[in-house]
Amino acid sequence: MGRFEGKVAYVLGGGSDGPARPGEELPMGNGRAIALRLASEGARVVVGDKDRDRAEATVAHLRTPGLAVEVDAADPESCRAAVEEAVRFGEGRLDVVVCNVGVSGREPAKVQSLEDWDTANDVNVRSHWLTAQAALPRMLAQGQGAFVFIGSTAGVLSSRRSLSYEATKAAQLGVMRHLAVRYGGRGIRSNAVALGNIDSALVRREFGEGGAARGSVVPMGREGTPEEVAAAVAFLAGDDASYVTGQNLLVDGGVSAAWPTPPNAPA
Repeated sequence: MGRFEGKVAYVLGGGSDGPARPGEELPMGNGRAIALRLASEGARVVVGDKDRDRAEATVAHLRTPGLAVEVDAADPESCRAAVEEAVRFGEGRLDVVVCNVGVSGREPAKVQSLEDWDTANDVNVRSHWLTAQAALPRMLAQGQGAFVFIGSTAGVLSSRRSLSYEATKAAQLGVMRHLAVRYGGRGIRSNAVALGNIDSALVRREFGEGGAARGSVVPMGREGTPEEVAAAVAFLAGDDASYVTGQNLLVDGGVSAAWPTPPNAPA
C-alpha cells in the first residue's frame, strides 16, 4: 500500500524511552510505531522528540527518508521551530501532523499541585495547539492537511487517579474539534484517537511489566499494541477517512463500552 506516497508527515513525540517488549530489538512506543507505519506506506516522516537520539533511532528504521528533530514540547518556540524544520524538509509541503507527546499525572483533585497542573497543560494541550497553529498556514496554502491527536479514554472517562491528565486530555479534544469545524471547509481534517490500555514503552516504564493484569480489565482480554494504534492513526490521516473529521476514535479494546464487572467474572 502507498496511501502516503509523496506526502510529508510530522510526528511530535516519535521517539521511545521505555523498555522493550520481550524479544523486541527496538523499544516500541505509540509515536515510533506511527512514524514507522506512515513511512511504510510511503510518507517522508519528520520525527520530533525531546531526546534527539530517540528520534534518530526511529528515523534509522524508516523505509523512506526522514529527519530527526529535537523538540521540547514545554517550550513554545521549540514547538514552532520543529514545524518549520518539518516544512523545510518537505520542501514546502506538510500533509500530516500527529501530536503524540504527553505526560501523565498521579494527583486527584484534593491534592492536585499547581506545578503538575501547569506541566500537564503545557505538554498535553499547549504544545498540540502551538504545533497545529504553526502547521496551519502551510496546510491552508496547500488546500489540504490532516491532524491526528493522540488522546486517552481519560479524556472522556474518569479513572479517579489524575485530575490534570483527565482535564488536559479533555481539553485536547476541544483543540481537535475547533480545527475540524473552523477549517473543514478549507481542506483541513482533524481527528483524535482515545487510547485505552496499550502495551507501549511509556506504559511499561511508568507502570511496570504487569500487562496481563492491565489486560484483564479489557473486554478483549488483552492490552492493545502500538502497532494497532498506528493502524488507527494511518486510517484517520489518510484519504480513506476523507469524510471523517472532528471525531474521537476509541481504540480501547471495548473498555468504554463495558459496564463495570469483576475482572474475572464468569461468562
